[in-house]
Amino acid sequence: MAGEESGKPLSRWQLIAYGQLVVPLAVIGLPVAVYIPPFYSSTLGLDLAAVGIILMLARISDVVTDPLIGRLSDRTRTRWGRRRPWVLAGVPLMVLSSLMLFVPQCEVTNLYLLTWIAAIYLGYTLITIPYGAWGAEISGDYHERNRISGSREIFLLIGLLIAISAPVAGAYLMGTPAEEGAASRSAVGILGWLTAVMLPFCALIAFASVPEPMVHDTKTIPLRRGLRIVMRNGPFRIVLLSSIFGALAGSINVGVVIFFYDHVAGLGEAGNILIFVLFVAGVVGSPFWVTLGGRIGKHRAIAVAGMVSMFVFAMVPLVIYVVKPVAPEAVIWGMFLITLVQGFAFGAAPILGPSIMADVVDLDALKSGESRAAFLFAFLGMVRKIF
Repeated sequence: MAGEESGKPLSRWQLIAYGQLVVPLAVIGLPVAVYIPPFYSSTLGLDLAAVGIILMLARISDVVTDPLIGRLSDRTRTRWGRRRPWVLAGVPLMVLSSLMLFVPQCEVTNLYLLTWIAAIYLGYTLITIPYGAWGAEISGDYHERNRISGSREIFLLIGLLIAISAPVAGAYLMGTPAEEGAASRSAVGILGWLTAVMLPFCALIAFASVPEPMVHDTKTIPLRRGLRIVMRNGPFRIVLLSSIFGALAGSINVGVVIFFYDHVAGLGEAGNILIFVLFVAGVVGSPFWVTLGGRIGKHRAIAVAGMVSMFVFAMVPLVIYVVKPVAPEAVIWGMFLITLVQGFAFGAAPILGPSIMADVVDLDALKSGESRAAFLFAFLGMVRKIF
């Protein structure tokens, strides 16, 4: 459905310009889940249960806004494209809400938190849904799409590394007492300012350097009929099912990893180092999965990564129940090796998954007659958030 220019390979600079936009989104995305609960409860004094309910309510709103923004983006026609205007609309909202949420200048209440957490989620949706569809449409080439999603994943992991290290560095540089840690005002505030400064700059680079292929006029179909076509799309059903299991597994890991490192493995602060190692290994391994996906096929490469990850993860009980009782000092090295291999395989799914999804979008366009990449990405994201 895209113009002829979508078949041309992107230059190295265009790949960088597209991928780097995800850095400020990662810088603010992870802290919303990790730092906001302790910041607003322990530091600012709100009730922890109320904070949890507010975060849940704000997250549920994405179930409505994700497919809505996706559908509207697909049907937008402007001289600047149909993705750029929505990303542009999300930038100022994200800048404002990140400052209000992470650098509050007044007394906070439950309503204050609900307002600005909902605003930051809306801004995130305005940017990420069209941004993902934009990446799927830049090229119609099977292998080129691996390079595009690979660039995005590398910069995503870099952004996560910044999100992990910036609060700790900020607290140290500002002399924050150790007992306040990464949830102090100075530590959390640096994340808000980083987002506010980086996001407009990164968006400008992407807008100026990355093409948005022209989409020929296509017919539009009713939402109900469109959903029926989607659910009859066999490859999409496979992607949807794998995404559901992936979301469940990821939620379990994120929810218990710190407690596991601290209370089961007995690693204490060394657990944070392992998380850092995971992301660094993900950055290092990303080019490998791009290359392997091009040589043996995306679906085979992602299966290889899954098998490797499951094999090394199965070694965790061995370390805890066999190694720890006889040599507790060796636990850190065993977990380090496991984390290193898992991190290397970590980037395969975020790189090859969206690349496969871009191919599925092409099939949907043939079946439905409507070019609706943003809606399909939004629908997939909505299901992942539910689980």
